Amino acid sequence: DYFLYLGRITEIKGLNIAIQLTKEIGSKLVIAGQGNLKDLGYHVIPPHVECIGFADVETRKRLMKNARALILPTHYIEPFGGVTIEAMLCGTPVITTDWGCFAENNIHGTTGYRCRTMDHFIWAAKNIDKLKPENCRRWAANNFSLKRVGKMYNEYLSSIQNLSKDGFYEKNSNRKNLDWLIKL
Repeated sequence: DYFLYLGRITEIKGLNIAIQLTKEIGSKLVIAGQGNLKDLGYHVIPPHVECIGFADVETRKRLMKNARALILPTHYIEPFGGVTIEAMLCGTPVITTDWGCFAENNIHGTTGYRCRTMDHFIWAAKNIDKLKPENCRRWAANNFSLKRVGKMYNEYLSSIQNLSKDGFYEKNSNRKNLDWLIKL
């Protein structure tokens, strides 16, 4: 019965929000990642926080499997946030901010909740049990399997192949669809 923060131990990833949130709701926070809480001004680790350091593959699996949710309240415009997809593939819902990649990759109310204020984060943490792990897993697997991502890379590489010709205006006479853009 804990929330998980997995990533670099740095303010820009919103770790202080995760610490404040879990303190506010009276829940345990497990922190796994590179860095030290002292760098964030914590000379004493808060009593509700457990820092375990670097998490190898097996540790990550165990942590995600048993967490109520992964919290990633990133302050900057996160370009992908791979750890959230990893959590979803484990059936673990995510609580994130509402910008950057999360607006596209965290389906609010299905794979997790997107938040803009501490009030939002508190509500999300208190209501995370309403989400079904199988929905998180299904959505992530449908949209980020190797087969699915392969189609995206194929489209991207095909589109840049002709940049030396007509670039943006290059036409693909073999195009049948734009299905690689559909989220499943």
